[in-house]
Amino acid sequence: MKLKVFSHYIKVWLVIVKASFRRSYVYRTEVLVRFVRTFFILGVQILLLNAVFGDNEIYVGWTKNEAYLVMGIWNFLNYMGWSLFGINLFNLENKVISGEFDFYLLKPISSAWFASFCDFFIYNFVTVLSGLSLIGWYIYQEWSSLEYTNIILGVVAIFIALILWYGFYLLFASFTISNPRNGYLVVAKELLGITKYPIDIFGNTFQILFYTLLPIAFLTTVPAKTFMGEGSYIVLLCGLLVGIATVIIGKNIWNRNIRNYVSSGG
Repeated sequence: MKLKVFSHYIKVWLVIVKASFRRSYVYRTEVLVRFVRTFFILGVQILLLNAVFGDNEIYVGWTKNEAYLVMGIWNFLNYMGWSLFGINLFNLENKVISGEFDFYLLKPISSAWFASFCDFFIYNFVTVLSGLSLIGWYIYQEWSSLEYTNIILGVVAIFIALILWYGFYLLFASFTISNPRNGYLVVAKELLGITKYPIDIFGNTFQILFYTLLPIAFLTTVPAKTFMGEGSYIVLLCGLLVGIATVIIGKNIWNRNIRNYVSSGG
């Protein structure tokens, strides 16, 4: 039964993606503009990172290539998440205020799922290339010292991080249903912005916090260290469990707020 439901959701999402591809032909110019802008921003990021390192080969225990890797992972998660569900959940506030959210509740699928994945922004998806290019650069530069196992586990760690990334978005978005004007997702976006940098640059107290109560270390630092051969199966399993738990908590809060939801139309 669960497999049948899962299959149904996949089919619905593929229809959404197909519709997005059709729209992309109409907005070809916008896709090109976003592509150019993405690599301009990437150039600025690289220049700023080089300025931080200066003539130093190592900064707070990280080499420049390793810092590129962290930045690449963050760019991938940020832009992939933004394309898949970020924009949709950011638009939730306006949909609740306008009353359009009412139609989500009438659909024969999970309102949380539909609010998250009701559209796929293919024209924004090209921005993911900036993250992949930095990750690819790190692998190219460090190829002789990398092990295949670490590369595979690093990729797995990135997709585990994407689950957690979604969990944070869903968790903060769930409060939007009852308080749509409080900008919860802006807070989430700023919080996740911290992970542009290795968690190691913060003091010990913050490092403990970022691995436990506010587990953002699993987003970029853990995947980067996994590529570098400093990860472990235990840490990856913890990251997966934290990601799943965050999604479940967000979904439960979502459902609770749905029960107390009052339409803008009264």
